[in-house]
Amino acid sequence: MEALQYKLSQTIAAHNGIVRSISTQGNELLTCSSDKTAKLYEMKDNQYQQVTLISFFEKYIYATCARVNGGYAVGHDNQIYLLDNEGNPLGILEGHDQQVCSLKSISENLLISGSWDATAIIWDISQMKQIYRLNGHKYGVAVYGDENLNFITGSQDGILHSWSKETKIKSVQAHKDIIREILLSPLGGYITCSNDETIKLWSKDLELIQTFLGHKSFVFTMKIHMDQVISGGDDRLVIIWNLDGTPQQTIQLPDTVWTVAINNFNDIIIGTSDGKVRVFTTDKNRFATQAEIEGLEQEASLSNAKQEGGMSEEEVQKLPGIDKLNTMIGKKEGEIRLFRNGNKPEAYMWSAASSNWQLIGDVIGGKGANSKKFFPGDKYFEAGEYDHVFDVEDDHGITKLLPYNEGESFYDSAEKFCLREGYSKHYLQQIVNFLKKNTSFGQSQRQKKSELETMKEQYAQQQILQQQQAKQQIDFQYIPYTQCTYYENMNLQGLSKKLFEFNAQMSEELKLTEKETLIFNKGIESLGQVQVQKTVNIENSVSIIFIQKLLKWDAQYLLPVYDFFRLFCLHHSSEQLFAGLEKGMNLFLNIFTIVNTQPINAVLVRLALQTLCNCLKHNTNSCAILYHLRIVKDIILSLLDTDEKTVLLLSNLILNLSIGIYQRNGLNDQASELLSEAIITFLQYKQRDVETIAKLVTAIGNLMKSPAKQIREQCKKITFEFIQSLVIDTNNQDTLKCLEEVKLSMLI
Repeated sequence: MEALQYKLSQTIAAHNGIVRSISTQGNELLTCSSDKTAKLYEMKDNQYQQVTLISFFEKYIYATCARVNGGYAVGHDNQIYLLDNEGNPLGILEGHDQQVCSLKSISENLLISGSWDATAIIWDISQMKQIYRLNGHKYGVAVYGDENLNFITGSQDGILHSWSKETKIKSVQAHKDIIREILLSPLGGYITCSNDETIKLWSKDLELIQTFLGHKSFVFTMKIHMDQVISGGDDRLVIIWNLDGTPQQTIQLPDTVWTVAINNFNDIIIGTSDGKVRVFTTDKNRFATQAEIEGLEQEASLSNAKQEGGMSEEEVQKLPGIDKLNTMIGKKEGEIRLFRNGNKPEAYMWSAASSNWQLIGDVIGGKGANSKKFFPGDKYFEAGEYDHVFDVEDDHGITKLLPYNEGESFYDSAEKFCLREGYSKHYLQQIVNFLKKNTSFGQSQRQKKSELETMKEQYAQQQILQQQQAKQQIDFQYIPYTQCTYYENMNLQGLSKKLFEFNAQMSEELKLTEKETLIFNKGIESLGQVQVQKTVNIENSVSIIFIQKLLKWDAQYLLPVYDFFRLFCLHHSSEQLFAGLEKGMNLFLNIFTIVNTQPINAVLVRLALQTLCNCLKHNTNSCAILYHLRIVKDIILSLLDTDEKTVLLLSNLILNLSIGIYQRNGLNDQASELLSEAIITFLQYKQRDVETIAKLVTAIGNLMKSPAKQIREQCKKITFEFIQSLVIDTNNQDTLKCLEEVKLSMLI
């Protein structure tokens, strides 16, 4: 029985830059691009429709993966953003020094990442920290891992490593060039792809089983679907393979294939350099129109013909002959199609006015032809035809062009290229040597591109090393301070008794039903199971009851409500309340109302502030409170003139918030500005005790030690003058040294 063939189902004009990575989960599709955006799509009526634009990224996005427990991980420069299924940020993992280029979700709380810093990191997401770091690679690292803490890594040197935790078990020379992807094979071993144009199937012990040959250039991406391998690369091909290494189907695309994915409908989804995402299916009911399918085939043929090396003989023979010129009707004015004149491809343009195809010319660059290449020109190189136009892919996946004519000065061309790209002249000779070696027509495109790519990577690594050596090394002892204060004391029996006593006094609209009472009782019991709290879930209904009923009780009845919720925020199930678009806004607005109600209920205010402090315990909750920091700032400033116990709570809250901003780079563009303003206003309003001053100064120090430049600059702009003139009247040497470090952090 003949295997079903994939055909175009949908074309999505997703991005203005290269589509570097895509992930699927359920009915969702996440696309990430060099245009600094990510987009979420949902399958509706057999078509993907965009539902969310994620535009808070500042740099290129290189990698993404769907997480086992829902949501996504996105590699943004040297950081990893954790997103929920609606695209909302949950937290940031930091530990890599360069771009994150590979991500795999191992389990609910385990993630492995590879970076151009030549390391792989295994993360415990529940703790937001790294637990293992795997070294010994060269440049970009591809990764794979399983729940038994077995890991497979590979990098630029083509060496494949197996690990058990941080212990290296075995290394093999797997490829001749950079390893781009590592996956678990259906046979129980592994499968890899590389810039050396091959895909290889390995046993669990890293013994080679099969080599797949068929790609004509770098193989960038790969996915496993049942007993098939789907691969794509720089040759603009997606090949569907059987596990014996035989190709089952080949799909030609108009541009470089950077990423492929498989969805729940068994569709193949392809992301390319032209910013488009294309969906291919075997479901005849979801095929695109014949015109769309033929249009893609023509676009791919025309694009392929423009590549260096032109069209293959097989591709030329597939073109319609010139005898079809009179029977094939163009769809629009200016449409370009290729026709075969004997064994030669020719380009024709449709003229609507004369209703015929008009010859544009021969397709340049047939196989073996020594054709000229056109360069559009820039400040350093004139526009025109050159003997060579070398492709140079930088770290961001952006292609830079190096034009050269035979007989020209190697040094002049190399110097102009260095000036244009900002390369150090230290690398001038390397570029000259490259041109000398690669300016004969017999060199393959893969050799040319690979050497320039490696040279660029070596330059980037050297620059980073020089910058690191040039930095002044200062050993800070007191900042950043990262131990949050949480309020964990509990009297669940008293809490439960008071809560249900007040519930009996409520109107029918606000009173808990018998079922809701049972749910809430079970939730209270779960909070008491401290030893096994991480494995015990509290029903989502608790969060719904809290918002829809309990928060609407009059303030005089809210003490047991906030006493419960203070403890609930320490439980991982509370993240349900803070997920979604509103991110717990009702809670923050309710607390704002409480602190501004006269006469003030001091005990209730303190419980509410303890609740806010406890919000920094879990990722989703922490991101929510930072998202609503403007409301929290207003809560703080509403309590400037208050008693000592409340001041202590406020100082702990501010310190917790600074830790949240430091650990997650803010997530709110104005987080540092808002908190800095609150701190200075709080300190300037009246004389505070030494302990309070010390905590708030430490909070400023946390902001100044943030890896994010924007956070540091916002804080320094607002607090510099105050901090530099601040004198603390104390003999406590720790407090004085901390102040000294904060002052110093603003001067370097």
